[in-house]
Amino acid sequence: MPDANKLIDEVETNEIAQKYIVPGLQRGLQILRSFNRNRTEIGAPEIAKELGIPRSTVFRLMQTLEFMGFLEKVKNTSDYRLGVGVLALGFEFLASLEVTELARPVLEKLRDDTGFSAHLVIRDGWDVVFVVKAAAKSTFASAVNIGTRLPAHGTVLGRMLLADLSTVELKQVYPTGKLSKFSDQTPTTLGELTKILEQDRERGYAISEAYFENGIGSIAAQVRDSSRRVVAAINVTYQDGTVERADVEGKILQRVLQAAEELSRQLNYHPN
Repeated sequence: MPDANKLIDEVETNEIAQKYIVPGLQRGLQILRSFNRNRTEIGAPEIAKELGIPRSTVFRLMQTLEFMGFLEKVKNTSDYRLGVGVLALGFEFLASLEVTELARPVLEKLRDDTGFSAHLVIRDGWDVVFVVKAAAKSTFASAVNIGTRLPAHGTVLGRMLLADLSTVELKQVYPTGKLSKFSDQTPTTLGELTKILEQDRERGYAISEAYFENGIGSIAAQVRDSSRRVVAAINVTYQDGTVERADVEGKILQRVLQAAEELSRQLNYHPN
């Protein structure tokens, strides 16, 4: 079985890689990954308890991260929050992506043609990360910003990326098989998600109404590169009830698909 052999190879590779891990660096990165949009300020004692390492070690690590600009002290407290150094790294990464540079004019044209905000995302584990945005010029504009992370299984953009994964790859992303619920349409098991992805894979696009957020509709499509793998996804978002269904499934969908095809072509994707 090819999938099983691939999984065995990946396990062996991980075991070899473990021998070369630098514990101090690993712990420092674990500290940075402890912060998120719902947890913006954390103290050293809390980190020490979660990571299971001495407070003195955590204190030195956080002092080092603060010195390098990746953390900063919260005024009048002993807690820390992420520093601008993390933001700088993020923007440098986004700027280094070929798809980011190529996508901007494509998305701006898609926005101008449809009148809706257009976005491009890439996948990071079970999240999608917004890397390019062309905001609509109307009063209804997308609220997401560059760097915003959303759950892949809970968004049609994420489904476009997940649909390209094999069964083994999908299980690696969701090892427990249990998924968080964000709306009435969100799949909560890997089995439910797999069925949805099969349909997405056949279509090559997805249309949603309030799939992740009430009142928001979205049309998403896949972007491929020369390897023929899906490397990104693009979409437009609109306000439910303001667009005719015939337009959503007709001219707007066609413009999204054309934009995805154009960007894929620029990334040297050839379907045959």
